Amino acid sequence: MTQQWGCTGLTGNQYWLLGNSLGRPWLRIVDDPAAVPAAPLTRAGWMALEVLVEDVDSLTAALVKSPFQVLRPAANLELSDKIRAAQVQGPAGELLYLTRVADEVPPFQLPQAECAVDHLFIPVLASKDRSASLARYEELAQHKGLSFDTKVTVINQLRGLPIEQRHPLATLQLAEKCLIEIDQLDNLDALHQQQGTLGAGIAMVTFFTDSLPEGVEAHCHSSAPYNGRRSCTLYGPDGERIELIER
Repeated sequence: MTQQWGCTGLTGNQYWLLGNSLGRPWLRIVDDPAAVPAAPLTRAGWMALEVLVEDVDSLTAALVKSPFQVLRPAANLELSDKIRAAQVQGPAGELLYLTRVADEVPPFQLPQAECAVDHLFIPVLASKDRSASLARYEELAQHKGLSFDTKVTVINQLRGLPIEQRHPLATLQLAEKCLIEIDQLDNLDALHQQQGTLGAGIAMVTFFTDSLPEGVEAHCHSSAPYNGRRSCTLYGPDGERIELIER
């Protein structure tokens, strides 16, 4: 699979597939001793993982004396008081949005947690051009997304911006009440893929699909999460890796 990712320098390295207490896998950690922790919100590409949790306040309190740094305490979102989230930074520089969804939030279709820390339900992309990024993912998903402007407090805090500043966002609904979020930000560094490695932070997001796009180079791997299914790796407008696994 490292060849498929363009990361042959990681061949033979250990990796872990982590799941929730119900047995659902949702996160891969790949060992790369040369990886340098990423500075959050400085480069284009995958910016954050929004993770569904049952009790964001208790979880955030438990992380205070952990390798995770709490950036913003739990608070209701401007979008809806049915969504409560905290933002933390992990040891490799990755951002996690820990989110509790208490009820339905039309027009979005959002899941509710079934265990303490459930699964990734929104990968967040930092984009130089919201329209170009949204068009790419609309092409893959074969349906339209939604564009709007909203305040993202953690972005304003980390970038030294006025706390009420709004940003151009887009969302695209996916299966199983998951979404993609696209945040257009100014002054992003280009994402330079390092030869032979994934780099630190959030290097790739994997999506299950009914069928792979025509003309892609498909691979089959016996290990989880592939389990013998065909897969391929594509790249988005900002250079972000997109892995597709055929259902």
